[in-house]
Amino acid sequence: MFATDLITLATRVSNGWALFKPLYWVFGQCMKGLLFVLNDQYFLALVIFTILTRLVLFPLNISQQKKTAKTSRLQPKIQKIQKKYAGSKDPRDRQKMNDEMQALYQREGHNPMQMGCGPMAFQMVFLMGVIGIIYYPIQYIIGITNLDQSATAIAEALNLDGAYFQIGLLQGFDGYKETLATQFGDLFTADKIEAIENYRRHMYLFGLDMTQIPHWKDGVIVIIPILAFLTSLLSSVVSTLIQRKTNPAMAQQSQQMMIMMLMMPLFSFYIAFKVSAAVGFYWIISNLVAVIQQVVTAKFFPPKYNIAREMIENTIERRSREESIKKIKD
Repeated sequence: MFATDLITLATRVSNGWALFKPLYWVFGQCMKGLLFVLNDQYFLALVIFTILTRLVLFPLNISQQKKTAKTSRLQPKIQKIQKKYAGSKDPRDRQKMNDEMQALYQREGHNPMQMGCGPMAFQMVFLMGVIGIIYYPIQYIIGITNLDQSATAIAEALNLDGAYFQIGLLQGFDGYKETLATQFGDLFTADKIEAIENYRRHMYLFGLDMTQIPHWKDGVIVIIPILAFLTSLLSSVVSTLIQRKTNPAMAQQSQQMMIMMLMMPLFSFYIAFKVSAAVGFYWIISNLVAVIQQVVTAKFFPPKYNIAREMIENTIERRSREESIKKIKD
């Protein structure tokens, strides 16, 4: 029963989730190009790839700051409405407060439900793409495109265990390559085997096998989840400090902010023990790049500048609406 479940699992994850296969292919082609340019230096390619993906997300971060500035500008008006109905337990007053808040948002052209979703969603999409090229490199980087069709037979022949089929192949490739060349020579040709061996050699970083899933018993490799946690915490702290400058009202929500600040780092720490060390390495680099990006953004697009610009744009937009209404009435 265990062997059957194992083979089914190997088949299911042999080349990734169907929904993300186009993303895996695109990211795989990008990594293949970087590896070619960088003479197969895998982790240098991953660093450059991470920086490039962060640059792609940069316009979204700027847009997010503008939305945050709008919310900050509206805070005094929001607090005024909330203070007006503070202490009242009458459901009708609660409804009146909600109606006034909605009228304020409509008048100001602001939708609080749109806050924060865009950058986070895109970061998750990019993360899935990176996980794809880390966990399924034999298909999407080395280019054995029909591997999934033979996954069951390969799993049986090699008696593979573990949740990730291609990572399993990489980890034990020295012992598997003769069987693969003999029984599956149409897929694992001499040039493909050479490419896999070369790829495997570059999956070591400072002597650590980055295809391995970190475990406390494995010694030094636990530094990867620890660094993933610390860099994620640093990113959260920097982000929180910048947001407090943008929205001083956040300082009054210290307990909630502390929980939010720790949530993502703790999540990263936990997940880093469930995925290969290469994914944790990506998180470390991504967090460090995010910190630099946040500091640069705060310096060249400071919160006060965004708030002032938002006020000017809102004034222009409001006057334009008023003039349009006036022309219609006339």
